[in-house]
Amino acid sequence: MVRAMIISVGGTTAPIIKSITEYRPEFVSFLASQDTCDYVPEIKKGIQEAGHSIKNETTLADDVNDLYHCFGKAEEAVKRVLSKGYRSDEVIVDYTGGTKNMSVALSLSAITHGFSFSYVGGAERTKGGVGIVINGKEKVCKSVNPWDFLAIDERKKISFLFNTNQFKAAKELADEALEKSTRYKTVFKKLSFLIDGYYNWDLFRHGDAKGKFERARIEELLETEDERIRLFAKATLQLKPQLELLSQQRRQPDRLFILDIFSNAERRFDEGKIDDAIVRLYRVVEMLAQERLLDKHGVDTSNVSEEKIPQQVRDAFISKYKDKKDGKIKIPQSTAFELLEVLGDDLGKEFHKRLPQFRQIQSQRNNSYLVHGFDCAGENTYLKFKEFILDLNIFRAEDVIVFPRLNI
Repeated sequence: MVRAMIISVGGTTAPIIKSITEYRPEFVSFLASQDTCDYVPEIKKGIQEAGHSIKNETTLADDVNDLYHCFGKAEEAVKRVLSKGYRSDEVIVDYTGGTKNMSVALSLSAITHGFSFSYVGGAERTKGGVGIVINGKEKVCKSVNPWDFLAIDERKKISFLFNTNQFKAAKELADEALEKSTRYKTVFKKLSFLIDGYYNWDLFRHGDAKGKFERARIEELLETEDERIRLFAKATLQLKPQLELLSQQRRQPDRLFILDIFSNAERRFDEGKIDDAIVRLYRVVEMLAQERLLDKHGVDTSNVSEEKIPQQVRDAFISKYKDKKDGKIKIPQSTAFELLEVLGDDLGKEFHKRLPQFRQIQSQRNNSYLVHGFDCAGENTYLKFKEFILDLNIFRAEDVIVFPRLNI
């Protein structure tokens, strides 16, 4: 529904009267020159005779030969509409009248807001068909929303923000695109849900992420005409089963959680947040031991049953790790790997073999700002830690969850 129009005023009133009576807005922002501003009362009279009335405001361009000046005045005309709260899909821009500079300025100013454009033409013109449209022969031609095919920068920004893991900012920009677009409004709405899904996934809110993916209706995006969005939707659909499993998992050590945290560490590293990335890798190492003990040996590191502890270390474990308050045996990361080794588990043996390497990495990690010290971890520390984890041969680099790239 058209509720407002922005119209450049030229030397004839008939095309403008035709346009306004066609769209029947409640408010019109006129962009006129000193020579054409007196036509506004005539325009209002004409539309009243056609059974319609409007509220209006007029912006005057003093120098119609100065494009820069006209652009500034066109901006004022646009702001008169925006200040009244009209949405972009409720506004039509008619650039038929006025000088070439006025029409160009209005188009340039309005295009970034996602307004649809309109032009009044006609089959019969003066001067042998090359002059102005003959009164009474006007035809309103509604054009497309130019933003739909010219919003290249906005699309690139959304892609860049998503691909650099700035998911919240990417979603906000997609929401702005949703407001401005006409043809692709539904696509941007679904895309916004997808981006929001990845934002929640990145925060380990797997249930919320799953809900966002469902609201995006990914299967429908697979039918869109834009191949780039189809590819992104297809890649997301391939990740959806893993997200569903993550959202269903009980809060206990699990291989999929390990892969998810490792993936999250990689994204933090890509952002240059080395300390954050290393903290996540440390959690991966901790969970590797917890998952192996629970899955292969039935041992919960937060509540170890005495009978699960081999005889040769049982007394030492009970003495050192039994909580006096609740009576539970709770073992830390290093002890979890020690227990695995005593149990004859390959992971425990491999970790023990590489223990000096781990202690060196652990020392660097403990000296970081996010743990106990005042140092900033370097990229090399992260890469060594990553290599250490992969060399344990619990999973391969290609097993890690990787978010798709967005290129729209």
